[in-house]
Amino acid sequence: MHMKNIHFSPRPFLSCLFGLLVLSSTAGSQAKETSKPAVKVQNKPVVMAYYALDKEEINHYDEGKVAFPVSAITAEKARMLTHLNFSFLTISEDGKCILEEGTKLPAAAKIFQELQGLKKHNPDLRLQFSIGGWGYSNDESPTVGRYRTAAATAENRKKLTQSCVGMVREYGFDGIDLDWEYPRAEDAQNFVDLLKEMRTQLSQLRATRPGNKLAPQLTIAVAGGAFNMARTYLHLPQIAAQVDYINLMSYDLTGPWEKLTNHNAHLFGDAREHMFDNPLRALPIKPALSKKALEQRFPSPLPLTVDATVQQYLYAGVPASKLVLGLPFYGRAYFQVEAGENRGLYQPFVTPAGDVYAGDPSLLAGCDTCTARKDPRMPSFGEIKKLLAANLGYQSYFSNETKVPWIYNAEKKIFISYDNEVSFGYKIAYLKKYKLAGAMFWHLGQDDEEGSLLRSLYTGLYPEEGLKGGLHYEPK
Repeated sequence: MHMKNIHFSPRPFLSCLFGLLVLSSTAGSQAKETSKPAVKVQNKPVVMAYYALDKEEINHYDEGKVAFPVSAITAEKARMLTHLNFSFLTISEDGKCILEEGTKLPAAAKIFQELQGLKKHNPDLRLQFSIGGWGYSNDESPTVGRYRTAAATAENRKKLTQSCVGMVREYGFDGIDLDWEYPRAEDAQNFVDLLKEMRTQLSQLRATRPGNKLAPQLTIAVAGGAFNMARTYLHLPQIAAQVDYINLMSYDLTGPWEKLTNHNAHLFGDAREHMFDNPLRALPIKPALSKKALEQRFPSPLPLTVDATVQQYLYAGVPASKLVLGLPFYGRAYFQVEAGENRGLYQPFVTPAGDVYAGDPSLLAGCDTCTARKDPRMPSFGEIKKLLAANLGYQSYFSNETKVPWIYNAEKKIFISYDNEVSFGYKIAYLKKYKLAGAMFWHLGQDDEEGSLLRSLYTGLYPEEGLKGGLHYEPK
C-alpha cells in the first residue's frame, strides 16, 4: 500500500477498550488515582528546558570555559520557561542522590545559586533536579545497577528519596525529574513504588514551605521508541497517577545504530522508510485480545515517529494533560552518504555508533566546535545554523510527508537530520490538536545565540505574546 503520510491511528473504540484492559492488568486500586493529578497542574502550556553541565564544566565553571553558563540564560529566555531541569544528578553506591563523584560541591552550589537568580525575571520558574540520564542509567552503564537496587525495596526507595528531596530542600529547588533510561519489565512495579515514595516526600516538603506558592513537582522522562516503551507500558496508568508531567523523549528515533539514514524526530512516517515490527503486540495483555483486535490496536510494521510515540501513550491511558512533547535542539550527522534518489535520505552510511566516539573528530566539515569536543555526530542547532550560512555546500530540504527538514552536502557526502522553526511549528500544532501539556527540549545550550528555537516554541504555544508592543487601538 502506498501512502504519502503514515499516521499512527488505532481505532478509537479499541483504544478505549485497551485502556480498561491495562487498568485491569495492574493494581485495581490505581484506577481512581489516574483520574486526578498528584498536584494541581498549571493551566498554561509547559515549556520545560534541560540545562546540562557535566562534572568538568562544573569544576572549571569559574574559569570562563563553559560554553553555556547560566549568564547566557537571558531575562527573555528565563521568562519563556515554566521549568528548568538541571542535568544530571545520579545515584551513589550507597543508594543516595549525588552529583557525579569528583564534582566540587562549592562550585555546584554557586551554579545553583545563579539558577535561583533567574527567578527575579520569572518568579514562576520551577527549578528541578534531573536524576539519571542515558550515561548513568542505560542498560550498559556501569552504574545502572544502582538504579535497580535503589528501587528494589521500600527501605532503599525511602533512603534514595530522602536524599533527593534533601537536595531539593537544601538548594531551594522546586521538584524532581526522574530520567531512568530505562526500567526493565521486572523493574516496572518497583519504579511505580519509587514514584509513590517520591510523591509522598515531595508532598511533605510542600507542608514545610507555607510561603512558597510553587508546590514541589515530580516529572519523569520516558522512552519515545516503542521498544523501550514496551518495558513499562502495562504500568503506565499507575505511573501517570504519581507524576505531574511525563516528558516524552520523542527524538533519537533513528541514529547510527540503524543501517540507513533517516530523521531524528519526524512527526509522521514516510512509506519509503524502514518499518519495524511493533513490540507492543507481544505484551501479556489480560484478558488477551483476539488476533484481529491486537492487529488493529498495535499497527505493525510501523515507522518510529513522534506521532506513534504520542498515540501509544494516549491509548495506554495516560492523560493528555500530563504528556509533554519532547523536541531536540540538536541533529544527527551521517558520513559517506551517497545522494541516491532523495538527497541522502534513506541511504547507507559509514558512521560509528556507540556512546564513545573514537573516529575522526573533524568529519563534520566546518564545525570547529564539533572537532573540539571530539565528536562530529550530534551537532547542535546553533552549529547547524552556522554550517548552512557558511557556503560550504550544505543544503537544507524539507519533507512534506514527515514535516521535518534535513541537510545534504553532495560534495562531502554528509547527511544531517535536524529540526528547525518550521518543523517546530508543525509539532506545536500537533500537540495543541491532542491537548498535550506542552513541550520540553534537550537542551537549552544547543540553541543558536538568538534563541531561535526557544522563541519559536514559546510564540507557538503563547501566540498572544506576539501581539504585544506598539500602540493598540483601545477605545475608552
